[in-house]
Amino acid sequence: MDEKARNNFLEKFSENRHTEQEHELFIKWLESLPDEEVEVLLEQYGDFFKNLPAREPANHPELFAKIEARLGAVENEDYRDHSIRPKTSFKKLTAIAATILLFIAIGVVFRNSLVKQQIAANNTSRNRIAPGGNKAILTLADGSQIVLESAKKGVLANQQNSIINKTADGKLVYDASQKRQNGTELSGYNTISTPNGGQYQVVLPDGTKVWLNAASSLKFPVAFTGKERNVELSGEGYFEVAKNKAMPFRVTVNHSTVEVLGTHFNIMGYADEKSTNTTLLEGSVKIVSGNKQKLIVPGEQARVNGEIEVAKVNAAQAVEWKNGNFNFAHESIETIMRKVARWYNVSVQYQGTITHEGFVGTVPRSENITEVLNALELTGLVHFKIIERRVIVMP
Repeated sequence: MDEKARNNFLEKFSENRHTEQEHELFIKWLESLPDEEVEVLLEQYGDFFKNLPAREPANHPELFAKIEARLGAVENEDYRDHSIRPKTSFKKLTAIAATILLFIAIGVVFRNSLVKQQIAANNTSRNRIAPGGNKAILTLADGSQIVLESAKKGVLANQQNSIINKTADGKLVYDASQKRQNGTELSGYNTISTPNGGQYQVVLPDGTKVWLNAASSLKFPVAFTGKERNVELSGEGYFEVAKNKAMPFRVTVNHSTVEVLGTHFNIMGYADEKSTNTTLLEGSVKIVSGNKQKLIVPGEQARVNGEIEVAKVNAAQAVEWKNGNFNFAHESIETIMRKVARWYNVSVQYQGTITHEGFVGTVPRSENITEVLNALELTGLVHFKIIERRVIVMP
């Protein structure tokens, strides 16, 4: 299929004028392409369909049927050392193409006010559970606590001459440049904790920036001294570590350690997830777990669950939460609902036989919970009921 024919099909598809036969020809042509050309085409799909007018996939039954049929072909990528990563099959790439079409359509639905109004009209009985926001508690070394969302901007505490500020844009910033007048170094640990439905950004005493996701905590010293900078993470955090070759930065999470000098990375280490995932965006980090260790480079993710497994990934997807989005990359509904539960501070219950298909897509975290659930329901694979702050997941 030449470029003119392809553009003609895409134009018809955008206006819902394509036929079953035209779509069959397009899919067959897609399956015949080499892997490299398919990957390029998928990128072109993304650029094209982002600009389409909103519509529901149900308006395209022939496409929707193919998506359902091909979703089963998408298998989870094996996480293994990147040097022996297998080649992606034609079948898998075709399935990915189909799911991209579906979820780009869902993403466009979110941006169309008319569709939002229709969704709201159909869900008047559903609770309007608002998304999370900047909420956290700072526990100082002496045990005293500061509720950060209600604290006024400015100086919150003067801790051993380490000044703790809340900025106008809501960040927590430490200034530990001073020492006690008697010459002793600053000591003690502080902890910042976010609840379900909370997130927060903190600038540590060395200038390292940390974004905490919901239901997370970070323990760190009032000032970094000695030969190392050690912090402890629970939950999920994105780090932009200040460079200091003389003082390596170490994050301890779930009995493993991430060691860096200066770099950007994300750690997801919730207790209810199967593994602790470290995704690198810039620099290099070493993952240490027991007597095992591996070095990863940008664009790689290390999963620790007894063993340390490394794979190439789209690193930007791992930090979409920091940028205000949910990002689902062939994820089960159970994995997705754990994210939803943490961000919206709800409980989740399952009824009936729930789908095992993988979901793909990006949804704004600023939406009310009903908007997110409606996007998932557009697949036809899952349905929801809300009772107070309990979400019931049904087939």
